[in-house]
Amino acid sequence: MNEPSTVAHLLAPSLQAACRQWADRPAVTFEGTTLTYAEVGRGVARLAGAYRRLGIGVGDRIVCQLPNSPEHVMAINAAWAVGAIHVGTDNDLTGPELAWLVEHTEAAALLFRPHPAAADPLAQVRAVRAVSPETRLVLSGPVDDGSTHRLDDLLAGPDELSDWSPPHAHDDTAHLLLTSGTTGRPKAVMETLPACWAKMQFFVDAFRPGPDDVHLLYLPMAHVFGLRLSMLALLSGGRLAVAERFSPRGALRLVTEERVTVLPGMPAHFTLLLDALDPDEHRVDSLRWAISAASTLPRPLVEQIYDRLGVELLYVYGCSENFTVQTTDRDDILRGSVGRQVFKGPEGTPPDGTVAILEPGGDVPLAAGDVGEIAFGAAHPVRYWKDPDAATDGWYRTGDLGRIDPDGALHIVGRLKELINRGGLHVSPTEVETAVRLHPDVADSAVLATPDPVVGEAICACVVPGDGGAPDVAELRAFLAPVLARHKLPDELCVLESIPRTKIGKVDRPLLRTVVLDEGLPRQRWRSP
Repeated sequence: MNEPSTVAHLLAPSLQAACRQWADRPAVTFEGTTLTYAEVGRGVARLAGAYRRLGIGVGDRIVCQLPNSPEHVMAINAAWAVGAIHVGTDNDLTGPELAWLVEHTEAAALLFRPHPAAADPLAQVRAVRAVSPETRLVLSGPVDDGSTHRLDDLLAGPDELSDWSPPHAHDDTAHLLLTSGTTGRPKAVMETLPACWAKMQFFVDAFRPGPDDVHLLYLPMAHVFGLRLSMLALLSGGRLAVAERFSPRGALRLVTEERVTVLPGMPAHFTLLLDALDPDEHRVDSLRWAISAASTLPRPLVEQIYDRLGVELLYVYGCSENFTVQTTDRDDILRGSVGRQVFKGPEGTPPDGTVAILEPGGDVPLAAGDVGEIAFGAAHPVRYWKDPDAATDGWYRTGDLGRIDPDGALHIVGRLKELINRGGLHVSPTEVETAVRLHPDVADSAVLATPDPVVGEAICACVVPGDGGAPDVAELRAFLAPVLARHKLPDELCVLESIPRTKIGKVDRPLLRTVVLDEGLPRQRWRSP
């Protein structure tokens, strides 16, 4: 494992400052081409100058629908350079979804790149134009309808903006962070630049990146975690090796060829990476840190990450609303904790820095060891775009179930909103699927509630078989019986080729329900002997 850098671990105050400090150093590698910091800086300045010419400025919203790319990095910072509000969103939104977002944010501009294989590449553009004709449309890629601005042209234009350090005031919203929206339209969390920089510094303090680091990024920059990881890599002088999307062999190829030192991913990503890792083909000796988030890390997976990748591990638990706990303590991570170090907010503001376990619906913290809803002390009210009624004060309730052990370490148990009501007993799908994944013949797992005339909701374990084939439901229950209460054991088993997941690696439960229930896949039912 590489030795940590010895440089001071402070982020540059802006990307412009970073581009001046490390002008000739490589900044972003994408599809075999590497841009220097100076080249990235010129792209930002040109795009920001183009925004000014288009009349886009302070407080305007710019929706960025670009995939992971150097242009996405430039778009984030060009929006900030003119005082606008950056809104990152998934590259695969449908026309109605994208049109709703543009209308909801009253976007001044939309940066859009069609899917190359789309039957109608401009369908989303027409949908946006129908509801928001005043929005400037900036198109990336080979498709053109003759009535949009071309991103390539804007990036090749005059370098008009010499000072593009973000002009936002301390309390100005700089970007909107879209929540996952699994139960309806997503909310948009309003975040300031000081809050964004403070959160990135919180991560930097944990794993100390520097100019010698190469950060692999396949997590979408459109999501908050991918955005922060991409920015902190550049603000600490490192190089960002960007992949448009995740594939295990593609990621391992980049680790080998680019000598990656920082490897982020969700537990599902690391499982697939380790399954594909071939010591004869891949070199991982450059790695020094792995960063994981979003879902629980089973102990066997943690042990493999340490042993086979030769890294230290930073585990992050948090949410778009700007509350986070993290740890690099190997003992804590091995015993299933997400740590005890809580983000305290930007310097000079009242610290949040409090995490507690509350009775669902209550305000009184529970005793150590009791399971309840994880809540953060919200000294800073959470604000949502055009949704003042959703703002939070006091406690911010995460909707996650957890406990704090006697040593003060936080453990995640599951999702309160996703609990399976099995005969009046509430069961966390996350807890069950984490245990199922430990079976030697299970490569991946997810748990789903299915209708049952007796208990109301049955527990269906959806599994991807390992090399030895999937266990049957009786074998799986016998394996789980020592670690799960009887009412948590699966009632059904469904074998899948893959578990549907979101872009950041979480189980896509609505899609899983569609695949298993609506498509009527066979489910093996356990019968009591």
